[in-house]
Amino acid sequence: MKTKIILIFMLVMSMNALAQNVTPSGGWKEIEPKDISINSIHLFEDWIVLAVNNDEKPNAMLLTMGTMGAFRGKPIVSIFVNESRYTYELLEKNPYFTLSVFPEQYKENVHYLGEHSGRDGSDKIKDAGLQVSKTELGNPFFDQANLVIECRMIYTGKWDESRLDDSIKSAFYRDGERRPAHQQFIAEIVHVWQK
Repeated sequence: MKTKIILIFMLVMSMNALAQNVTPSGGWKEIEPKDISINSIHLFEDWIVLAVNNDEKPNAMLLTMGTMGAFRGKPIVSIFVNESRYTYELLEKNPYFTLSVFPEQYKENVHYLGEHSGRDGSDKIKDAGLQVSKTELGNPFFDQANLVIECRMIYTGKWDESRLDDSIKSAFYRDGERRPAHQQFIAEIVHVWQK
């Protein structure tokens, strides 16, 4: 009887330790969102990849529009994803996603993700030469990244592109050609890891 109690106690302690360990392995250190040292303007100009779960395998896309700040006392990211993207469909089904920031040496790998879709069933992450791991919450992130931001959706809404300034419309909507609308996703930053 005493042995059973000790074994149960050890099992409970092990489970508690696992529940508290949310840091990915491999040289990662958890930091507070306020301690992110990359300027948020540069964050979305460089090589940032959004990854979201799919039933079979995670999907990812190069992200070029977004911002970081605060909303109702929570640290947040706000991103914009075109409705035509496969990742958009997956974001509609998942409350969580990650943003992985890559060093410059992975520029071509990351651009591959932006130029190919996972909708056809291909493994574009593998084809891009990137490796995926999972956070303790089960969300995909990239081993080659040097910063990972794990996010939980708190708001979605259609972005009214008709209200855009004409200078942006003329630069991104050439010859009056209308692309599918973007959706705005606002997400609370729940974890941040850096190497």
